[in-house]
Amino acid sequence: MKSALLVFSFSVLLSSFWPLFTLLVSPFLILFFAFYNNKLLSLTYAFLLGAIWVGWHWSAVENSALTLEQGRQNWQLTGEVGRVSKQKGRLEFDFYSQRPFEKLKISCYQCPWNIERGDHWSLALKLKPFSSFYNPVGFDYRRWMLAKGYMAYGSVDIKQPYNHKLTRDAYSLAKQINITLSESHYPILRALLLGDKKTLPAKFKRIINGSGLGHLFVISGLHVGMLALVVTLLFAWAQRVLLLRHWVFGPTLSVMAGYFAAVFYAYLSGFNIPVIRACIMLLFVLLMLLRVKNRHISQYLFLALLSIIFIKPLAFMEVGSWLSFVIVAALIFGMGVGSSRFAQLLTAQQIAFYAGGFILLIAGIGLAPVGFLLNLIFIPLISFLVLPAAVLGLGWALLGFENLLVVVEFCLGWLLEGLVSVENVVTWAPAIHENNKILFLFALLLFIFPKALKFRVVATPLLLVALAFPIQRPEKGGFILTVLDVGQGSAALIETENFNVLVDTGTRFMNGMAMVDYVISPHLKFRDIKYLDILHITHADIDHSGGKALLADMSMSLVEQHSCHAFGWVWDDVKFERFKAEEYQAGNNGSCLLRVTDLRGRRVLMTGDVEKAAELALVRQGVPLKADVLLVPHHGSKTSSTLTFLNAVSPNIAIISAGNLNHYGHPHSEIVQRLSSQSIEVYSTASHGAIQVDFDPRQESISVSTYRPIFK
Repeated sequence: MKSALLVFSFSVLLSSFWPLFTLLVSPFLILFFAFYNNKLLSLTYAFLLGAIWVGWHWSAVENSALTLEQGRQNWQLTGEVGRVSKQKGRLEFDFYSQRPFEKLKISCYQCPWNIERGDHWSLALKLKPFSSFYNPVGFDYRRWMLAKGYMAYGSVDIKQPYNHKLTRDAYSLAKQINITLSESHYPILRALLLGDKKTLPAKFKRIINGSGLGHLFVISGLHVGMLALVVTLLFAWAQRVLLLRHWVFGPTLSVMAGYFAAVFYAYLSGFNIPVIRACIMLLFVLLMLLRVKNRHISQYLFLALLSIIFIKPLAFMEVGSWLSFVIVAALIFGMGVGSSRFAQLLTAQQIAFYAGGFILLIAGIGLAPVGFLLNLIFIPLISFLVLPAAVLGLGWALLGFENLLVVVEFCLGWLLEGLVSVENVVTWAPAIHENNKILFLFALLLFIFPKALKFRVVATPLLLVALAFPIQRPEKGGFILTVLDVGQGSAALIETENFNVLVDTGTRFMNGMAMVDYVISPHLKFRDIKYLDILHITHADIDHSGGKALLADMSMSLVEQHSCHAFGWVWDDVKFERFKAEEYQAGNNGSCLLRVTDLRGRRVLMTGDVEKAAELALVRQGVPLKADVLLVPHHGSKTSSTLTFLNAVSPNIAIISAGNLNHYGHPHSEIVQRLSSQSIEVYSTASHGAIQVDFDPRQESISVSTYRPIFK
């Protein structure tokens, strides 16, 4: 039975990462063992059951969610408000509707009502399905949100009379805590205690995520465990007088009080997957401490794993669940190694760092080496000082005394500002790209093995080789164009043998974050690009220039539409030409164009948002427009791509950079039809994800690659 459960668990974990593989390989395993080893046949059935368990639940989630084909829809729904986050100009909350969607992520822009957690509302909603950005590096946002239980996201149509509150405001502790930890006064403590990072300043978000401290600012096992420990110790201290009367129930009551305090905290934070995972793991710690059965700690960890698999079958589609169990297992293993407590702690931290790094690299997330030292300092600091002080301060604040909360918020702000001042140091990460990633993974795996096996002697030089391994660059005379999937906006990278040019940066969001944070910077790191020779901004619209400030420090030269003048140059036998419509200086028609030509004479034309007037002006000027590849003007808007302009360019391939189901309706169907009628091959980031065009000087034809997966 134990072996079958192990195989079942392994299959669930594998299916969460690689669902099609487990479903396809299971029948072949059954046939193989049926003929050659009948004793292991039951294990193959357990393997198949694990694949079916995940596949069935994932299928149910996808069938319940709003699909991409359904597009934008209007709904009138009644339900209960969950976690609420108030931001500048926007209120965001979870909405549990009665039917047909169990859980929605809703935004209310310029909201005229005070919507609080626990309220019941009837709302007129504009719903959209979740969609992901598909790039060489990045994570699947749709998959992540569906795994968390969300069925769709959308906004409240505040003009509709259907919107009204069904219940009066009722007092609840969760609501009072949400009000006390206001977004304007305590953004850091709100992130620390409630896991709400929406109003955290963008510079703090970047330093937290980039330095490997992000796990401290989500509601996780650390928060739940520390609260349980504090309550347990308090109850033990309160019962010390009873020890004189031979009170034997003290340890049991203390541990149980700590556990119920943790569950109550989980309720206040919204019972999300990390909290449920932490409570389950804590439950088995409680059973171990109470000696329900004298088993090894690893068996309790396995029971916790099984419990999560049955309660939340899709939990391991999130990286957090993998990190949680892998790091806990590494800590358990590491604490048994070493002659002293300090040596054991250091060894455990090292193994946890390598194991966590292994998971992060598989998931395509960067690994900051300084994060090991920071965690060594910040985990005990947050655990034993900040969290207890914050919880105590919150308790006092609920009674009307906010002094301690103010002090803790100030100290946390001071610490984070200190990290921001040395951001380049604490967020530095080695260049991990497609050519050395396997070496890095193998080296980290060898570091995890016991020291007695002496594998670390091999791991260190292997890591050095991986660090020195260069990324493959285009050959002289050729270049690579990568049009990144940045949603409704534009960003394209041009790489020659020795030079890098980024054309536009995508948008910037209301919270200060930008597409640079989520798409462009990860891609630059993946390509081992440490600086840009030119940052070329076609025009000032935010969907093209939103990340300009974030990339200014790593750009040798910045070209904008007001500094765009006709100029040509050659790098690595690749010709660059920049120009604009002479009679336009600003706006869409003032976009700064760029044409790039390889050694064989094949060209790409980058057009920004030029519209009909500028297109005709460019043709009249006699500007050289002919190109094999055209980045379609204005995201495929019907105000652009005139027949006159298209005939002048005469492209074979057209690339449209537009967001999936964007509210502008880009690309317009008539433009797509116009391109197709000219026998032009059309690609769109909304349909194909990132699009890479390889201008290889050794090949007669250019090659196009897309990054949207066939199976999702």
